[in-house]
Amino acid sequence: MKLQKIIGIAVAMSCMSCHEIVESVNDTFHGAPRENNKRRSENVTSTTTSETTTITYTSRQPDEDKGFLSNAARLSAAENALRRLPAFAGKDIYLYEGVHFYDDGRINMKVQNPDNPAYVDAYSFNKGSWQEPQPVQLSVHDDIGSRLVKLDDLHFSSVATLCRNFSMKADSILGAAPLSHVYAILRKNTYTWYPQSISGSRERYFISFTKEGEVEDFYRQ
Repeated sequence: MKLQKIIGIAVAMSCMSCHEIVESVNDTFHGAPRENNKRRSENVTSTTTSETTTITYTSRQPDEDKGFLSNAARLSAAENALRRLPAFAGKDIYLYEGVHFYDDGRINMKVQNPDNPAYVDAYSFNKGSWQEPQPVQLSVHDDIGSRLVKLDDLHFSSVATLCRNFSMKADSILGAAPLSHVYAILRKNTYTWYPQSISGSRERYFISFTKEGEVEDFYRQ
């Protein structure tokens, strides 16, 4: 009986030794125990997850142009950049028919060609710079002269004043949407600012502005 116990203990010790030998071989060829490998795998997963989160975050680009209508400095900078274009060096700039301003930083307008007064070009301001002008097709019936306004008489910064005054009125009207588009219509060598209405969920108001963007008239319709 004692002999059987001795043989059993010897077999168990032999198995333990074999297991340790296998572990030693793994360590030699793989460089780390299994437990360390498990921890290393967990670290890699954590790092990969962190890197993925970082990439997702940094790939989101903020809308830097938002709030353009209320920013007098940026509006003035756009006007000054237009004046500095080589095509207008030493020349007066005449806007034609209409000028459109958008809260995302865009401006679209038509300008009389500085070299040929019978031509009109379309100008677009986007992402902080003026794009190459595009020719505008005109009819022989278009009265170009009556739809011109000198840039000196229409200051882009007036849009910020208009936007502020519009917003002050709209804030008191339930359901009124924020302003995202301001434009000037040019007729008879003068211009009128739009929009001329504020619509709420239960009320609608007429509003008009001076050339400088101040409120000229305001009443419920």
